[in-house]
Amino acid sequence: MFQEFSGVEIKAISACVPKRKISNDTFGELLSAKELRIFEKTVGIVERRWADENVTASDLGYVAALDLFSQYALQKEEIDCLIFLSQTSDFKIPFTSNILQSRLGLKKEILCLDINAGCAGFIQGLSTAFALAKTIKNGKVLFIVAETLSKILSNNDRSTSMLFGDGASAILIQNSDDENMKSFFNFFSDGLNATAIQIPDGGYRNGITKESFDVVTDEKGNQKSKLNLSMDGPKVFDFTLREISGSIENLFQRASTSKDSIDYFLLHQSNQFIIKQIASQLQISSEKMLINIQDFGNTSGVSIPLLICSKEEELKKSKKILMSGYGSGLNWGNCIIDVSKAHIFNITEI
Repeated sequence: MFQEFSGVEIKAISACVPKRKISNDTFGELLSAKELRIFEKTVGIVERRWADENVTASDLGYVAALDLFSQYALQKEEIDCLIFLSQTSDFKIPFTSNILQSRLGLKKEILCLDINAGCAGFIQGLSTAFALAKTIKNGKVLFIVAETLSKILSNNDRSTSMLFGDGASAILIQNSDDENMKSFFNFFSDGLNATAIQIPDGGYRNGITKESFDVVTDEKGNQKSKLNLSMDGPKVFDFTLREISGSIENLFQRASTSKDSIDYFLLHQSNQFIIKQIASQLQISSEKMLINIQDFGNTSGVSIPLLICSKEEELKKSKKILMSGYGSGLNWGNCIIDVSKAHIFNITEI
């Protein structure tokens, strides 16, 4: 699917991460010192942030939104829509955006919408926010993306436990009169390989049973239950190197633009090696490919807006950026947007 928008823009963006830093030394029982060095060199993660037990994704999103409100001139009554995107929402029922509407003191005449999406979620949610803002006169949409993936990991699973971190971002999207402010999106999906990243039990296809809690050791020595996140690393690795660069080239073609017009490329922070390989496939210089995975790990849909806020110095001087998200689903999507008018705030810690 291809989309083109004009007269819609990101006005402000903030981010929040937990204060608690988890270094690679924490996983000394899973990997030897040599394996840890190889992990840091290839995957690129040195530390990640994990939320405390009583902190949820919506708590992180709430703080990110308050930070945006405190730094950007905005009346809460102006917000007509609140989108919350997460795979780790507060409850199965009710949905979390409704809870945040009250907690943030937003008006009752508002559309609240939850989206359950993974690593491509920021692009999907941003597209949804742009589409809604475009239909509302002077429309303002608050888009919150937040994850506490640490809560669904097995600490004895080397394929997942070292990769993921927690965080949140709040983004204000607004309809404007500037029709020269153009954005382009494209999306793809491969549901045939949906099981490559999944939590096997706990939904309504496979409910929770006594066996769901049993910790099983796989052929690689990883230990996890069917309520923990499971990932087929090789399959996901092959998928990213096979599909992502071609989909980005497709967006350039559909948008009638070129990679030379892009100031910076911001890819989902999945794996440093994968990001560099995609840059090589696209023949993009390393200076244009922004990376912060070393500090935060893979934060799923949060990774791109978190990257924006961590690279505020570079991006405040830029105009056009390309963003690409890819992961569970399997889903992937890309967008080209103008951020020249966006207010980018520093990362808050709680």
